[in-house]
Amino acid sequence: MKTILVCCGSGVATSPQVSNKLNEYLASVGLDGYAKATPKPIETAKSTIENDPSVIIYVGIAPADAELQETLDENDVVGMVGLPWLTGMGQDEANEKVKEVVEKHKI
Repeated sequence: MKTILVCCGSGVATSPQVSNKLNEYLASVGLDGYAKATPKPIETAKSTIENDPSVIIYVGIAPADAELQETLDENDVVGMVGLPWLTGMGQDEANEKVKEVVEKHKI
């Protein structure tokens, strides 16, 4: 099972909301058996990505800073911004990107 890591400030409000939307989307397209969105606090993002090879997508409420982007690049993790799942604007396109990445990593 691959992981979509969803991070916000504390990991208790925004990231669970985005994770739920992502998991509903994955189920709707039959990919819930391949990947799952998991909410976490932003301060755990770097170490989680470095230590969990199942992470294939990072969704941050804000764009990744330079240090986190370097970690994403080093670990071949796709970085995305979570605003489309909060506002609805651009959500279809963001969902399609998630679908493409998950399908690429299907085992």
